[in-house]
Amino acid sequence: MNSILLVDDEEAICVEFARTLEGLGFEVEVAPTVESGLAHAEAAQFDAILVEFNIKSEQSAHPRAGKGLQLVRQIRALEVKAPVVIFTAMDGELYERTSLDAGADDFILKTAPVPSLVRRLRSHIRQFNRNLDGKKTRV
Repeated sequence: MNSILLVDDEEAICVEFARTLEGLGFEVEVAPTVESGLAHAEAAQFDAILVEFNIKSEQSAHPRAGKGLQLVRQIRALEVKAPVVIFTAMDGELYERTSLDAGADDFILKTAPVPSLVRRLRSHIRQFNRNLDGKKTRV
């Protein structure tokens, strides 16, 4: 069973989305802030990490302003190899570009159909597992 860390502060979305993913065979752990997301990423190994672009931070005067990018950079600085996907309602080329430039592996809108999101997640997880096995992969 694949494990997903969902870092999002919108409780209603998290509950529903986690339930959907669990119904599709994923184990889901939810973290509601940048700090808790980082702690989870440090403490456990996940097959993929989904991060909201505008996640709350306990230590910021501007608690939502793009803090998901800060979290992605921190996760990459820890050398966490799991795929990190920005999963957000923030639509636009600027959000996508800055997310990928920060180290995210993908950018998926929350409005994307669930089957499409799941296919992309599973694709990232397969790629991640192939890399762990030491097999050569094509880009």
